Amino acid sequence: MTPPMPEGDPLAMTLEIDDTMDLTLDATVGINGPVPAGPVYVTGDVHGCAEQLQASLFRSGITDADGEWAAGSAWLWFLGDLFDRGPDGIGVIDTVMRLQKQAPEHGGRVDCLLGNHEVMLLASYRLTGPGANKFQERWLGNGGQPKDLRALTEEHAQWLASLPAMALVDDHLLVHSDTISYRELGGDIATVNATVQAVLREYTDLEAWDRLTHLVTARFSFADDGTNALEFLAEYGGSQIVHGHSPIPLVFDIPAEDITGPMIYAEGRAVNMDTGTFLGGPCLISPLPSIPPRPQG
Repeated sequence: MTPPMPEGDPLAMTLEIDDTMDLTLDATVGINGPVPAGPVYVTGDVHGCAEQLQASLFRSGITDADGEWAAGSAWLWFLGDLFDRGPDGIGVIDTVMRLQKQAPEHGGRVDCLLGNHEVMLLASYRLTGPGANKFQERWLGNGGQPKDLRALTEEHAQWLASLPAMALVDDHLLVHSDTISYRELGGDIATVNATVQAVLREYTDLEAWDRLTHLVTARFSFADDGTNALEFLAEYGGSQIVHGHSPIPLVFDIPAEDITGPMIYAEGRAVNMDTGTFLGGPCLISPLPSIPPRPQG
């Protein structure tokens, strides 16, 4: 039987089911520590495509032929949604966690944001009792892979629950979702991250998990003349939003195989890094894009 589609996601019906930076991040979300001196790279939604990720890491010079960290003092950010839709979410998280341990030995760093698919997977893993079944139904309806849930360990789950929802890196505001709904979680980066952490540590408040899921699943907030993005940046910091979540092939009606880079839009204030890897798009690892001058007046 086909699982029901999740409510609240406008893309759900179209997707198949089956140099030195002076930056200190908030210690409460587990990403304090040394800031690398090298370039910053970002990659969007991998969605269980472990083989494509490993090939892209090697092709980009992030790893060597053995899959080990080879990028020196670079800083690599994953924008969330490591799981679902593709066949091997566990392979993806294991790769990210392994590189995160290796990179500091070479002066580098790896970080990852929390995506809506991580929230749904954790809900399926953590929540029990009356009313909990809908969370697994929602996860399955969004391309959840049962074998990933079976293979998920407590170490995986704790790592996922430690991920930040937002980060400010070199004047780029990194978020998973292209939504202003983060405002409902707090008025600054530290508060948003602390609010998300509080929900993920509490396994009995199903209403809070449900609300969080809906908030981080919202999308398309920056698809205007750049006004929403500028207002969001004024509140949370940075001059450009870098996000994933909404697949470029579906949002911009571009064949997946024709995508060669991120999509910069909203008068240059927003960058979409979700190249639709699970749809056949490239698993793109890209330097942070240049930022246009702020408008005067």
